[in-house]
Amino acid sequence: MRSDILADRINIGIFGKMNVGKSTVMNLLTAQQTSIVDPTPGTTTDIKQAILEIHDFGPVKIFDTAGLDEFTKLGEKKKAKAIQALKESDLILLAIDPIELLKTNDFSAENEITSLARTYGKQIFIIYNIFSRKMKSSADEYAKKCNEKLYHTANLHFIVLDAKAKEAGKCLIEFIKNNFVKIDKKTDLLPFLKQNNFVVMNIPVDEETPEGRLLRPQNAVLDYLLRRFVPFAGFRMDLTKARSKIKAISSTEKKKYLDFLKKLNAHKNAQLIITDSQAIDIVAKWTPKNIPVTTFSIIMINYQSNGNLQKLIEGTKTMDSLKENDSILVAEACNHDRKCNDIGTVQIPNRLKQKLRIKNLNFEFNFGREFPSEHELKKYKLIVHCGGCMVDSQKVNARINDLMNVKRPVTNYGLLLSYLEGKKTLNRVLKPWGLSIK
Repeated sequence: MRSDILADRINIGIFGKMNVGKSTVMNLLTAQQTSIVDPTPGTTTDIKQAILEIHDFGPVKIFDTAGLDEFTKLGEKKKAKAIQALKESDLILLAIDPIELLKTNDFSAENEITSLARTYGKQIFIIYNIFSRKMKSSADEYAKKCNEKLYHTANLHFIVLDAKAKEAGKCLIEFIKNNFVKIDKKTDLLPFLKQNNFVVMNIPVDEETPEGRLLRPQNAVLDYLLRRFVPFAGFRMDLTKARSKIKAISSTEKKKYLDFLKKLNAHKNAQLIITDSQAIDIVAKWTPKNIPVTTFSIIMINYQSNGNLQKLIEGTKTMDSLKENDSILVAEACNHDRKCNDIGTVQIPNRLKQKLRIKNLNFEFNFGREFPSEHELKKYKLIVHCGGCMVDSQKVNARINDLMNVKRPVTNYGLLLSYLEGKKTLNRVLKPWGLSIK
């Protein structure tokens, strides 16, 4: 069952050569002028996105991509972004002008898309756009001739339409609804919870916590618990006091935490403590051994990767093999200004260097929705990724797949920070998932 805070959309990508009507198809689906339509080749210069609800189908995100046949340096950059959108799409709509395609007899761009779609396991539909033209033969005959020259078109669904026609949008939507096969890959956010036992959320509010709202992982967990009638309680740990070298201060904070748990767990029904990853060093030490512990970041990356937590555990193991001058990429999918003790740019680099006793580790940082190419990823010995809560699961899995393709290990904020406290701590936060590291 999915979390309603983390929208579970179907991603639809529109691909094809320049001037085949890709942007017109985008506008058909959104029923508005979402993309600029113009006969000038290369009008679409970057990925255009739109989010909408299709009745009796569900929420979707649509990508309108640049033409694949712009053979310039700029065109190569556009193509790279289009292929990245393909990796993140569930459904590929390949737009084709059948008359022009048969006239040029150059099927290279179309065959590249059909091949990539098959490689990445994407469903692909073909849209033959006839542009209101009078044809010597029937439109279906043109489509049949094109299908004979396209790769991987056996049993492929296609539609012939005039994208400028009044009823084209309705026809296209019905075509998608009737032929797309929905595959539920989502894992449950917290599949091991019992309805009648308490969950404790430890949320240490720091300088980077926005005023007036919780962060998305905290909201997602809260929403999940409420919808399933799972009782919960919140605790705000003061990490400055908890880590104080003055014993009286740290002891007072510890007593406050343990007293809170004692009252809550009077009937032995506290089933899980979820903590911010940066507090795992304290929470793992202070929490009684009989109460399971995990982190928000681990919950998120397991959910967003569709349950592929084991791949990131394997990546965590490679941390011990890092050497002087190795390069590490810290990837965080959200954009915000960084404060002095930022978890990604400060805490993780400092604690990793301290744990491994390596002075010269080269840290690089990647923020937001863009991600290095497979070629660029080869320079890194380890990639440390956030929970991925600010992007969709398709993007998270596209990143993981790229890393697997170039054989680069990837771990996660929560996994790495737990491992830095020792294997026992990492195994403790993994135990609720039935996983462990050897």
